[in-house]
Amino acid sequence: MNVRQLLPAAIAAVLAWTAIVPAAAAPLQVITLKARVESQNGTTNGDFKIGDPVPARVGERLKVSLLGTGIVNGIGQEVPVDARFFVAAGSANFSLVRTGRNWALVSINGAGGNGLCQLGYTAGANYQMKPSLASGRITFKIGTVVAVAPPPPPPPVAAGEPPPPDRERDRWHRAASLNATLYRAILGEEPHGDRARVDVDRIYREGYGGVLTVATELARAAEEKGLGASPLERGYQERDVERMGALYRDLLHRQQSDRDLWQQDPGFRGNVEALHRKGLVAVVNGLVDSDEFRATNQIGPR
Repeated sequence: MNVRQLLPAAIAAVLAWTAIVPAAAAPLQVITLKARVESQNGTTNGDFKIGDPVPARVGERLKVSLLGTGIVNGIGQEVPVDARFFVAAGSANFSLVRTGRNWALVSINGAGGNGLCQLGYTAGANYQMKPSLASGRITFKIGTVVAVAPPPPPPPVAAGEPPPPDRERDRWHRAASLNATLYRAILGEEPHGDRARVDVDRIYREGYGGVLTVATELARAAEEKGLGASPLERGYQERDVERMGALYRDLLHRQQSDRDLWQQDPGFRGNVEALHRKGLVAVVNGLVDSDEFRATNQIGPR
């Protein structure tokens, strides 16, 4: 076959290959953006324009989802908008508990200063939108305190015995507070029922040893519920980073976002790997048995 014969064949092959290779998807055009707020333990629910203050109360946990109007086949429809979330202002008043592809879970912890705090976001690069929409802040206006159930009473006193002194009552309340921290961080729920009461009593009686035991048992229960390491061998990292970031913020009261923890803390990256390879029980034991956990949660010597 000579050159003249080869040239048409080569052109035909290129055209055939071009026909079967899909073109790169164009960025999705997003023309509006809003925050959908869902309270996990209060009354703040609804859609809010970016820039409008979101009412919140001390003690609330709010799931904030970023949604937009995307143009799909020439028609506008509601779409989730992937973004990176971070604490932008008022870190003393709220903390970032965990994040997903297009949502963030925040905890309202106080109402200091002017009672405001801001959750920042930066939209992913796979969108076509105005710069004013691509990054911004969601503002929370903090009001009254959410009513919460009172802590359980001290252990019952046998007939004829004097009531426990105030320090014992304070110790029981402290045990209840630590138990609630473990339940929220590890199981993602408030303590309730007989099991939670037994766990408070264990911490009350055994001190720090009881804290470690309760944390271990909760981690096992969380793994049974599918709340441990990602089951994926490939692409596991994102899910494990989110899980570990939530544990760092709830157990160690770190304020950084998942992204900042990953980039700035080698120990965090090591724990993400340990979560996937060794499981949730191992990493929870390591965190709760750390000096940082003891110092952050104001636990005395062993």
